[in-house]
Amino acid sequence: IYNWFDPITLIKAMALLKEKRPDIKLYFLGLKHPNPEVRELQLANQTVEMAKKLDVCDKNVFFNYGWVDYEQRQNYLLEADVGIITHPEQIETRFSFRTRMLDYLWAGLPIISTEGDSLSELIEKKDLGLVVKPEDAQNLALAIERLADDKQFYSQCQENIEMEAGQYQWDKICKPLIDFCRDPVFSAVRKKVDGS
Repeated sequence: IYNWFDPITLIKAMALLKEKRPDIKLYFLGLKHPNPEVRELQLANQTVEMAKKLDVCDKNVFFNYGWVDYEQRQNYLLEADVGIITHPEQIETRFSFRTRMLDYLWAGLPIISTEGDSLSELIEKKDLGLVVKPEDAQNLALAIERLADDKQFYSQCQENIEMEAGQYQWDKICKPLIDFCRDPVFSAVRKKVDGS
């Protein structure tokens, strides 16, 4: 939980779901950064306090108070049903590239995201999950419930993710850069001649 995310709205959404859908659980992969030089983030503490206040902590919402090692993340992602990422409406959101969503694509997880960045636009365009407005706990709860209940939509999202995920593999993403590095002069001249 970093200060540029919005876990509070997600906790509120889980509180809205707790009576109606106690079977839906939320797990946060880590609260404490493994680097002791990184100071404790206030938002992590506020999130835990909100979960306790709304009586969902250790019932519907669970926290790993440590950190999941990079080599172990896939074990958690492959056990999940949905990947969720929420953030407030701000300039950082617009220009960020949420790499956690790439993990969700790799794991084949339908995604629920707050709108406002390029990957949330991709989710909408390619039907990879659902996109909600910032700080809207009600619609976030409805999105969670839809992915839990609408098996046909869920399966369609998974199929779409399987087709899209390959576009984000290193060999495809890095190809234009590698081509340029192999022959930067030719690449620059071709660009001038082609006008592209």
